[in-house]
Amino acid sequence: MTSTSHQSLITNHQQPKVSIIIVTYNGKEWIRKCIASCLASDYPVDIIVVDNCSTDETLDLLPKEGIHLRALDYNLGFGSANNLGMVMAFEELGADYVFLLNQDAYISKGAIGELVKCHQQYPDLGLISPMHYDGLDEEFDYRFKIYYGRSHPWKGREGLRTVKFVNAAAWFLPKATIMEVGGFDPVFFHTGEDDNLCQRIRHRKLPIVIAEKSRIQHDRQNRIKPPAPPYLRIPTRVRIIVFNPAMNALFKFGLLLVLVGEYCLNFYHLKEYRTRDKLRSDKQTLKDIWAYAWRYRKIYKEKGVFLPISEFKLNV
Repeated sequence: MTSTSHQSLITNHQQPKVSIIIVTYNGKEWIRKCIASCLASDYPVDIIVVDNCSTDETLDLLPKEGIHLRALDYNLGFGSANNLGMVMAFEELGADYVFLLNQDAYISKGAIGELVKCHQQYPDLGLISPMHYDGLDEEFDYRFKIYYGRSHPWKGREGLRTVKFVNAAAWFLPKATIMEVGGFDPVFFHTGEDDNLCQRIRHRKLPIVIAEKSRIQHDRQNRIKPPAPPYLRIPTRVRIIVFNPAMNALFKFGLLLVLVGEYCLNFYHLKEYRTRDKLRSDKQTLKDIWAYAWRYRKIYKEKGVFLPISEFKLNV
């Protein structure tokens, strides 16, 4: 899709409409501040909350007015819940853009306006991320520091940095991007879904950028955990490889062989970390990935996108 056709999907009303989508799950610690920051935005927004069956007081802490709430009676997963929010934003509220925001993140007053201005100036952009600071607003979020370090200034586009990936704690997505690329793949319940969507956006040659004039706070500096051993994340890593549209089959096969070897080398460690039921679950997950891959390829061949917006509702 050309930049002209991207721009044509912005409706003719004077000010583009933005829907902020917040997926909640047991977020009582942050949700009030998160919603308050959205309500204080200088740029007018619709706020959509999709709750993944929280068991704490999250729902009780939400304001009675000023938001659109969809409370689910089961945990749909992060990506699929955001898909549901996007359907609400585009089909019910007429949004031109969605801004996906973590429940433990807070936006600055001018954040949304800067992102809209950025895309209006450069309508070829596929995904825009603000700057991520920690909850104290003192330094970069510990993960964002890595992504920012891998980014590069975009010559001729002041204040923008190109990047291959930035996590989905705060994503600004034009409707055109979702219509072209599709939403989150529900094969990723939690973790890996943002890697996959970035892969697909890059595959369509839509730039992913960081806008340095827009900022959010990601309040997780007190929850930094040591990373789990890589062999515990093998099912997720397999998904990310298998469903990467830009990677050729031979390279995928080589990476998968490496993962098989890693699994075998660490099998006894896995038995220490995993219960027998969890090991059975891992095995079933890998079987499901293999079966799903064929359906996935069929969707792409027939429709040109991996998960078109019309299919978002299949898993709701």
